[in-house]
Formats: sequence, C-alpha cells, structure tokens
Amino acid sequence: MKTVCSFCNTVIRPGTTPDAPVSHGVCPSCYDRILTSRGFNIRKFLNLLDAPVFLVDDDVNILAANTLALATVKKPVVQVQGIICGKVLECINAYLPKGCGKTPFCPDCTIRTTVNETYATGQEVTRRPAAISRKASETCEEVRLLVSTRKDGDIVLLRLEAAEAV
Repeated sequence: MKTVCSFCNTVIRPGTTPDAPVSHGVCPSCYDRILTSRGFNIRKFLNLLDAPVFLVDDDVNILAANTLALATVKKPVVQVQGIICGKVLECINAYLPKGCGKTPFCPDCTIRTTVNETYATGQEVTRRPAAISRKASETCEEVRLLVSTRKDGDIVLLRLEAAEAV
C-alpha cells in the first residue's frame, strides 16, 4: 500500500507495486505545521515528559521526539523526524537489505509489536521488557529497554526507558 500525505500529496511510504492501493496520512512537515498553526507546540508538550518519548505512526516512523529522546539517540531532530525507529535506534536489522520492519527478525521486535498492538487495540502498554542489538562502531551491543505505548488518534506515544534504570 502506498501512503500519501492528505495535505501536500507527498509520498510518505511508496507502494510495493506501481498500481498499489493508496492510503492517506500526514507527513511530518504537515503534522508540525498543523499543530503549531493551531497554537499547540508538540515539542514543548513532549519536553514536559520525564523520559525519552517519540510520537510514531503505524509503521513506527518517528513523527516527533522530545529533547530526552534526541539526547538518547544523539541525533538532531532533522535526523529523526520521518525516519523509521529501527534506523534511529541503530538496530542492526535496520541495516539489512530490506530494512527496518521488513526483515525476518522484525516480527519478533518488541518495539514494533508493542506499537502495532497499541494501534490495533488502543490499549496502553506499560514498561514491557525489550532488547535490541545495536550497531556500536565495529561491534554490536545489546541494549535492554522498557517499552511503553499509548495511542491518541492515529499516533502512538512511544516511551523508551533504559531497563537498568528500573
């Protein structure tokens, strides 16, 4: 399925075939413009939260992030917004040829399955243990996280905490 922004017609996610059915969503730029034009600044709101938080769409693409989340991934907002979560977190599977969400390992990804579960059911998930294998220079490291999600409209708030901080 191809996803196109309802406001500016930008292709958010290309289809797998030229005649793929079209779905509509909101691209990160229009999402920011909509929120700020209505007097609501999403980044200010997210920065009130005391943990790294991302707002993600149904394919776990990051729409917005708070300052703590940006500090955790050591990236500016321009390298995070509109990018799929596995790439931002530097999951080793995101660097495989098919990329984040499309590898044989992705159906077992706790972050992805938790976001998908919250999208499907609307039910919050609180502090579900997860682990990802992450690129670290020339090696790989396992990072243990606690994943929490909450749905609001078509967006899921994804909170990631270091498991050691429990």
